[in-house]
Amino acid sequence: MILDETNRKNLIFLILQFLYEEGYEESLHLLEQDSRVFFDFSYLSKAITNGNWKVAEEYLSAFTNPDANTYSRKMFSELFKWKFSEAPDRSGGSDIFFKDLRRIRIFKDDGFEDLVDVIDVEDIRIAEQTCCMDKASVRAKLCVDLRKLADSNPSFCGKLVLPSLKKSALLSLIFLICPSCNWEKGGLKEDLICLILQFLHEAKYKNTMHKLEQESKVYFNLNYLGEVMTLNQLGKAEEYLAAFTNRNENKYSEAMFLEMQKLKCLESTEWEVKTPSGSLDNMSSKTKLHTSVFILAEKNPVLKDKLKFPNMEKSRLLTLIKQTMDWWICNNSNSLENAPVVPYLCGAPSSIKNKLNESGRRTKVHNCKPKEINDPSECNALVLPDYCSGERIARLTYSPSGDFILALAEDATHRLWTWSSSQNEFCKGTPRVLKENVFPKPRLHQPQSGKTMKNEIATSVQNSTSCFAIKGSYIFSTSGGKIAVFDQKSFEMVAAFGSPTPTATYFIFIPGDLLAVGLDDGSIFIHCLSSRKIKEKLEGHNQKITCLAFSCCFNVLVSSGADGKLCVWSTKSWVQLTSKNSVHRFCTRLNHESSSLVTHIQFDPYQIELLVVQEGWIGVYKAPTLDCLEQWVPDDASITSATYSSEGEIFYVGFRSGSIKIVDSKTFMTICQINLNTFTQPSPSNIRLMVYPAVIAAHPSHPSQIAVGLSNGEVIVTEPLGRGGWGESVLPEDNGDYSDDSDHLC
Repeated sequence: MILDETNRKNLIFLILQFLYEEGYEESLHLLEQDSRVFFDFSYLSKAITNGNWKVAEEYLSAFTNPDANTYSRKMFSELFKWKFSEAPDRSGGSDIFFKDLRRIRIFKDDGFEDLVDVIDVEDIRIAEQTCCMDKASVRAKLCVDLRKLADSNPSFCGKLVLPSLKKSALLSLIFLICPSCNWEKGGLKEDLICLILQFLHEAKYKNTMHKLEQESKVYFNLNYLGEVMTLNQLGKAEEYLAAFTNRNENKYSEAMFLEMQKLKCLESTEWEVKTPSGSLDNMSSKTKLHTSVFILAEKNPVLKDKLKFPNMEKSRLLTLIKQTMDWWICNNSNSLENAPVVPYLCGAPSSIKNKLNESGRRTKVHNCKPKEINDPSECNALVLPDYCSGERIARLTYSPSGDFILALAEDATHRLWTWSSSQNEFCKGTPRVLKENVFPKPRLHQPQSGKTMKNEIATSVQNSTSCFAIKGSYIFSTSGGKIAVFDQKSFEMVAAFGSPTPTATYFIFIPGDLLAVGLDDGSIFIHCLSSRKIKEKLEGHNQKITCLAFSCCFNVLVSSGADGKLCVWSTKSWVQLTSKNSVHRFCTRLNHESSSLVTHIQFDPYQIELLVVQEGWIGVYKAPTLDCLEQWVPDDASITSATYSSEGEIFYVGFRSGSIKIVDSKTFMTICQINLNTFTQPSPSNIRLMVYPAVIAAHPSHPSQIAVGLSNGEVIVTEPLGRGGWGESVLPEDNGDYSDDSDHLC
């Protein structure tokens, strides 16, 4: 089918009318400039009347230039002259004025002697004399003069008047083509806007296309956002994002704006972190921030349904219009009986949208019965080999890239399991297909030297003081004595620091070569690793520090103490920003009062919300104010551990009863429950004691995989059998509430 220029031009007129009726004014005037099929003189006049000289000049320049003809030269010279007359500082503005005039070539053989544009001192004197006149009168006179020139200007021939169109002509035509579209609920308009966006893209009207994306909010163009960010046009990037969401709409939007602010800071300081090649960290800081923005967009409930553009054949809107018009001409009839119709406009039929209301943070939904896993055959599960100690696993983590698991037991010994890249592709973050109940075989890492990593133990210190953190190829670890630094490959202890008292109870690394160390007297030391000096001492707790967490979004350190307090510290000034008691005590259904001791705190992957874990409940707090967003009180026995999945969509919560609950982080609905009792053997030291999950670690890039450190010293890695994740739930037998009514939102 030949798509001729006439049909293309007529379609642009229809689109212009649609944009005008829908109030998409910026897209409307950009399309006028990009297509040059219609010159809206009223828009030019409005710009001049309001003194928007730049807008007026840009609009006029889209249709003609001073060299086009004598009329165009006169139009530009008049515009420049009166623009100069209103300059606040005409002495300084004269250079700009003459720069503008130099763009206008002088011709004396046009045959239009009355319009020959010879700019001399007299023109400037006239402008200076009229600058004291009423601006409104001067601008109105200029508009009249420009209209006369435009009417005679061949550059505007046939472009000053729109063809006569009935109201909503394009919508009516589309409804004729596709009567099954949802007219009432806006589905027709959304489909039409997608068709228009495709047409603008193919016609290379990029300015119009991106402005219409912003004004209509139908499609969020991640490619465009990435393009302007790469070109360091961060103002455009923020403007584009602000058209779809605002900073306070949800945690993802807030994080996206914060990441863009960081990009601005990087641009202003020209700062770039250099890291070794061949690792996940070898991306530049800018690339990491770009990637973070894209991930946040895909998770943002405001944006995620607008990221996918519908598939459709090339020039679909133009083809539909031509087919319909050809039919109309051939039939030469007012009857619509046999008008050509299509089952849908934009390619494949729309998929069913998620009807969950995401306007609020927690909407509790009861639509399925949680799946229960009571046997290892019901999931992929593997006990990591060669555990030597029967002591409870106190700390457990994956490496940042997921290629090894590190455990620290109560007897101060470490275990490190690794996979080769050929055995364990998922360690590198790539998709994988596993047969049921088949895991890549891990091995316990043991250097040829036979060395083991074992910490110094202080007998007077409680078990909860065990802590470690990974920095590069080194492991910093303590079990109540000094902080030891081990080489993770050779297990060689390369350094040790700290004093016998007060002892370190928890520590984390902070960007900028800093190590924050919480102590059993409630104080926090900020160590500078390069200078080996203490930078700051923070005092806000009166009992031992139980956990620390850092947010790169807000540049704050959050501390929890055995005193039940949460404190927020600025990592720039090291002042305390706020301090709150974590919560009041709760009574569970087992009629025992839960402890107020916070055992764990952790920021979500987007560094916006804080997970707070106590024995009887978990809560989510907003940083940096520590406003409590939600608290969840389960009916089970005491909580032993809880952590976010790598993408923050679910919590993994371990219980002393021997189970793990997988809980939706938005609704706190239990998705799945794993009963580990049938997976394991009782503790060797006391066969009567039930084995329970002491600590849970989430895989850094695969949200459905976890490692579980048990009270008997074993470590189990597990994930669901299928690709659907843990949420492959059993359908409800009736319309009752299957969300486990023992779990309560407070």
